[in-house]
Amino acid sequence: YGDYWNTKKRYRVCKGSRGSKKSKTTAINMITRIVQYPESNGLCVRRYSNTLRDSVFSDLKWAIHKLQLDNFFTWTVSPMEITYRPTGQKILFRGLDDGMKITSISVDKGVLCWVWIEEAYEISNEDDFNKLDMSIRGQVPEGYFKQITLTFNPWSANSWLKARFFDTPDDNTFVKTTTYRCNEWLDDADRAIFEHMRINNPRRYRIEGDGEWGIAEGLIYEKVKIED
Repeated sequence: YGDYWNTKKRYRVCKGSRGSKKSKTTAINMITRIVQYPESNGLCVRRYSNTLRDSVFSDLKWAIHKLQLDNFFTWTVSPMEITYRPTGQKILFRGLDDGMKITSISVDKGVLCWVWIEEAYEISNEDDFNKLDMSIRGQVPEGYFKQITLTFNPWSANSWLKARFFDTPDDNTFVKTTTYRCNEWLDDADRAIFEHMRINNPRRYRIEGDGEWGIAEGLIYEKVKIED
């Protein structure tokens, strides 16, 4: 994840297999950046607000514990936010199901630099992403940069994510595919699940093991002959 960690491009897009530690890595990265950039703030987004608490919110608390920074951060559920105590910087949490709260989001100290969209494949409408993208604007202090990170499992090759970020890359976009093989926190039992899938369900393994585009179950007839 070295190149993923260090890129400063506006769009940082990571698709990956299950267990590829993309969420954990992103959580550690956001907490680290909050500490390194004292005027920065973060925003975590999912399509539905009621899924935030048990995903990104939980991952970021895990990252704080992992970095042994518990004495420097506080968190609340209502409103859902994490605060870096020495400076008052915040990480906010929003669902795209409340469009007004997304487009009008602001912070009372510093600038909003880091946006993390978890399970980005859930966002079926590219316009919803564009509205969020347009709301992350304005000048940042010297040496700072704004970045929108999208992490997801690549369930469908028909997703707008593939067409926009992977099929037509540009200078503002960094893309990466990761797999469970780079996750040192998995044990042998975890890896055995993937090996069993590779042998018994190779089509599903292509997505959940290798992090490639596709449709894991259904919608596909494998024995097809096309005729006029």
